[in-house]
Amino acid sequence: MSPKDAAQVIDRFLAEASSYPEEWDDFASNRQIDPRVEPDRKRCDKLSPLVNRPGEMDGAAVAELRSIIEKLRSTTR
Repeated sequence: MSPKDAAQVIDRFLAEASSYPEEWDDFASNRQIDPRVEPDRKRCDKLSPLVNRPGEMDGAAVAELRSIIEKLRSTTR
C-alpha cells in the first residue's frame, strides 16, 4: 500500500465511509511492506481501541490520525 492509499484508508475510516466493513481493521492489523507506511500503520494500530469502538471516538486519537494523514500525503509529494 502506498502512502497515498494509506491516507485514504484512514480518511475514509474517520468519515465512516470505509470501502468495506473490515477495511480499518485490515489496515491497522496487517504489516505494510512500504517502509514509508509501516510506522504510521503501527501508530494506527495502537490508536485503534480509542477510535474503533462504540460511541464517540477519542478526540486526541482523531487528531493524531489526522496528523498521520497529512504526513502520509506529504510523503507522496
